[in-house]
Amino acid sequence: MVISYIISEQEVPVKNILCAFAEPEPGILEELFVYGREHGWQLELCGRRLPPGWTGDGVLTDYLSSGELRGIRNFDQTPVVSRELHPENNVRTVAGDTGAIASMIAEYFIGKGFTRFAAVDAREWPGGSSGFLPDPVKALGIVLAGHGLSFDVCYWKPDLESDELADYGMVMQKLRAFFRRLPKPVALLVPNSRYLAVTYRVLASLRIKVPEEVAILCNTDNSFITENASVPTTRINGELHEVGRKMAELLDRMLRGEAVPPEPVYVAPAAIMPRRSTDVLAVPDVKLATAVSFLLSSYMNFISVADAARAAGISGSMLNRKFRQHLGRPPLRFLLELRMNRIRDLLDGTDLPLPEIAMQTGYGSGMALSLAFKRETGMTPGAYRLSRRMNRPDAGTEFPH
Repeated sequence: MVISYIISEQEVPVKNILCAFAEPEPGILEELFVYGREHGWQLELCGRRLPPGWTGDGVLTDYLSSGELRGIRNFDQTPVVSRELHPENNVRTVAGDTGAIASMIAEYFIGKGFTRFAAVDAREWPGGSSGFLPDPVKALGIVLAGHGLSFDVCYWKPDLESDELADYGMVMQKLRAFFRRLPKPVALLVPNSRYLAVTYRVLASLRIKVPEEVAILCNTDNSFITENASVPTTRINGELHEVGRKMAELLDRMLRGEAVPPEPVYVAPAAIMPRRSTDVLAVPDVKLATAVSFLLSSYMNFISVADAARAAGISGSMLNRKFRQHLGRPPLRFLLELRMNRIRDLLDGTDLPLPEIAMQTGYGSGMALSLAFKRETGMTPGAYRLSRRMNRPDAGTEFPH
C-alpha cells in the first residue's frame, strides 16, 4: 500500500519594500522590480519625499543623507541598501566603481588623442573619504591628474541641497559661460542622462559642434535617452543594471538575517558604447587623421591596416609609427578595439546570430569572430551574451538638480 503525504505549502508573507529614489535610474529600477516580483516583495516607489510614517520590511534608496530617511517608522531597525550612504548600523551600500569608470573614460579619450577634459554637474557630491569612492566627476579628475592632463568642471550650484532643484535659466547661463571659455577640442563627461538635454541645448545655442569641438560621453545605462539625443551619444554600458541586481540581492540577505559585512559593494562598468558624439580624433597629423577616419568608417568591412595606409597615402610602417606616437598603440590594435566594441554592442543589444555579426564587423565567419573574441575577452560570444542579457529600459526624463 502506498501512502501519499500531501504537504500544504505555507504562504510566504509578502515583504514590503520602499524604493526611495530622488533620481530614479531605469536600469536600476528594472532590476529591483524584477527581483522583487521573483521573491514575493511588494515594492513602493517614492521620489524626493517619503510617505510620512511609512513602515515596512526594507528600504532601497539613493538619498544622500540618512536624515532624509528618518521619517520612516523604526528606521534604525529597518534594513537599508543605498547607492550613496556610508555603510553603518542598518545601512549597507552598493555603488558603481567610479574609479574603474573614470579609468575607462580617460583611456578611451586619451586613445583618441584628447589632452583637454571637462565635465558638468550640479555640485560636488559626497564621497572620496572614509573608504568610500568619489563621484564620477571627481574620480575622473583624480585619474587625469595622474596623467598630468587638464580638467575643467562647471558646478552650476555648489551649495545645492540634495533635495533641491536648480533654476533652469541659471543652469543655462552658467553652462554658456563655461563652454564659451573652454579650450577646444575637449572631451566632456556628462555624469548622468538627466543633464544631457540641457548640455546639448546650450552647445547648440553657442553653435559649438559635437563631436568636432566637444566630444561627449554620458555616464548612464539609459540607451533610450542617449540614442535619441540630438546627437546619438556615447555611453557607459552595463553598470546600472548590475547595481540594481546587487542592491536587491544584498537587501534579500539582510531580510533573511544574514550578517552582511559593512564594506561597500562596488560594480565595475562593462564597456563604453561609442556613438556619433565621440566619433572624432584630436590629433594634429593630417595623414593619421585620414587613416583613422578610414578605419572608423570601414572597420565593419573586410579591410586591413594596409588599406588604411593606402587611404592615407603612406607606408604601413609610417602609419604604425604615427599611431604609436599620437595614439599610444599600433593601428591593428585600434582596428581590433573598434570591432570588439561593435561586437559587444550587437551581442548585448540584438539577437543576431554569430555569422551575421561577423559579416557586420569585418570577420569572415562566426568561427573567426568567436576565436578573436575569446582571445580578446576570455569569454566566448555566447557566454558574453548570456552574462549581459538584459531588457532595454524604457525611460522618461526629469530635469536635473
